[in-house]
Order: sequence, then structure tokens, then C-alpha cells
Amino acid sequence: MQMNNIWVDGTYWAYRMNSRYLQERQYYEDTYDRQTVEEARRCMDRYKKACTEFEKKLPKNDNINRTGNAILLNILYMQVVGNELLYRYENRDSNIAKRIEIDRAKDKRLSDSRLTDEPYCQHCSKQGLRIIDKMLLYKDKYDPNMPEEVLFMLRCPHCKKRSAFWEDGNEWKSSPTLCPKCQTEMDYKTSETKKVLIFTYTCPSCSHSYEDKTTKAHNKEKTDPNYNKDRAHFCLLDNEFRNRLVKSRHNIEEMAKVGKEYIEKEAEKPIYDAIQKMKRPKIAELAILLSPELEKAGFIEFRLDKPEVGKDVIIGFSCLDNKSERNDYDSERILKKTIKKVLSDTNWRLMSDGIHYRLGYLSGRIRAYEREEELKDLVRKTK
Repeated sequence: MQMNNIWVDGTYWAYRMNSRYLQERQYYEDTYDRQTVEEARRCMDRYKKACTEFEKKLPKNDNINRTGNAILLNILYMQVVGNELLYRYENRDSNIAKRIEIDRAKDKRLSDSRLTDEPYCQHCSKQGLRIIDKMLLYKDKYDPNMPEEVLFMLRCPHCKKRSAFWEDGNEWKSSPTLCPKCQTEMDYKTSETKKVLIFTYTCPSCSHSYEDKTTKAHNKEKTDPNYNKDRAHFCLLDNEFRNRLVKSRHNIEEMAKVGKEYIEKEAEKPIYDAIQKMKRPKIAELAILLSPELEKAGFIEFRLDKPEVGKDVIIGFSCLDNKSERNDYDSERILKKTIKKVLSDTNWRLMSDGIHYRLGYLSGRIRAYEREEELKDLVRKTK
């Protein structure tokens, strides 16, 4: 890793010459496709297990390949495998772009980070440390809701030991290694060969000492003989297979839509039945319907105005109160009650602006409800 270190105007800078996180696009494409194959294989295992359980529960004279069973298995396949494959295929470019932007932002964060104070060596307390690395880590413990912090790794030119400081200047402190005999914090030094890292721990109190050896990792990936075939299949490189999945998804969505509508209609069957039974008198029939009942209640000369026909049909009406002993409040109340009762089993209703009274002359408006949703609301309110 190439680093340039310099102390300028009280600030210790480190310029990274190579990117740590950002890779070539091919790396992200290969990683995404490998994840797709791994996830698809897990989904296929669940699907095959479900098919086995399904087949066990079939009657003896039934067959898993029967048309009805095949349709159920196709729906199961789409739910367990197919929809996931389509999602990953359709979102491949956007997900890769997001991953690239995340890594680019991490590199920028590292590049822009700096120590604002010249640190002291954690071992010999001298200055002049040189940055040898920077990395992003979680400061306390892993928490995906918290951002990673920049940790600076520095080497002391005097004692040759390493120190670590967070971007805010706080020292990085590792959990101490305690002596198994006297529980004193042990000193340690490191050495290495081509294949092994050696950590030598020595107790400053009782001189107990031991070595801890770690074999260096050699990232040799195991050969996956089926990967290329599975990648072509599960990453939907085959147009025919991809189109078949798209068609299956569309058909299942349509089936679900029809089923939802059927369930909703079944749940609202009493409402639809009430709508079917509802009387829907024409405008010419309203006066014939209302006049007899209004006369019984003491109202005469009932008339309808010219209809207002637009989005809704609204008709004004007027009549005279034939009972001189009745006050205006009672006149309005009784007329309103009578009209509501007569229209209760029809698609007509008295409008909310109510009844107007002046010297025994009463007027108001009624409205027709025609659209399905309006009729459903009308039934709900009536019930």
C-alpha cells in the first residue's frame, strides 16, 4: 500500500495512493452474480423440500403432475424462487451502482480523514509517528445504524512499535491479554515467516511466556463445477426462461387480483344485495311518491324545480305548511323527517343544507346517488 505522510500547518495528513474499497466494475458484477446463484440454490432447496412434502400428502390415486397440482407447484416455485430471481435481475444494475457508490464514499472518507493533533507514541511517548494505514471500523461494537469511524495505524520511528488512534484523537485500546498465572497484562511482540504470524507474549510480573502462531490465509477458491451453468440459469441470461418467469408472475398477479375482488365482493354481498333491492325512482315519479305522505303530514302544493344535471342530479322542491298552529321549528322538523322516511329505501336523499322556512313556505333540495361507490356508502350509512 503506497502512502505519503506529511505534517503541514499543525495537521498530520496521509495521502493514499491506491483505493482500498473501490474495485473495477467487473468485481461488483461477479460478486452480485455469485450472491444471486448462492441465494437461488438455497431457494431451490426450500422449493424441492416443499414439493416432497406436498407429494407425500397427495391421495394415493393423485399425481403430482396433474394439471391442478402443476399449477399449484408453479405458484409455489414463483413464490419461493422465481420472484426472487426476477427481482435480482431487474435490480442488478441499480444495486451494483449503489455498492460502487458506497465503496467510493468509503475511499473518499479515508482520503479526506486527518489527525488534527500530532499524536504521541503509545509505547515510548515520543512524536514523529508515521501513518502506515487507515481503515474504517465500528468504534465500540457493530451497529449497522451507526457510521464507521476512521482508525489510523501509525509506526514510531524510535521504538518501531505501532500505535492506533481514532480520527477524533482518542487512542484505540484493545482488550488486554492477561497472564494465565498471575492475571497481569502481558507484553507482546510479533514476528512472521512466509506462512506464519508469531505473537510472543511475556508477563512482566512472573516472566511467564508463550507463543501464539497463526497461519496466513491463502485465498484459493474451491472450484465450483456447476457455477457457470447455474449462473446462466439463475441470473436469467436465457431469454426464454426469463420471459417464462415474467409471464408466470403476471398470470399469478392477475389471479390474485381476481381472487381479491371475489373475496371483497363476497364480504360485501349483503351490501350488493341491498343495492339490488333499492328503489330508483325517476324524476317524474318523485312527486307521485312524496306528495301523498306529505299531505298526510299537513304539507300541500308540493312541487319540484327544474333538475340541476351535472356530475350529480339535484332537484329543488317546495311546499306549504297547511297547519297554522305549527311553529317554524316543528314545521321544518316534521317535513325533514317525512321526506327522509319516504326516500329511505330509494337512491334519493335530502341534501345536508336542510329545510328552509319562511311564513309557512318550505323549500329544500334532494339528490340522486348513482355511482356504485356512492350507493355502497349509502347502504352502509342506512344500515
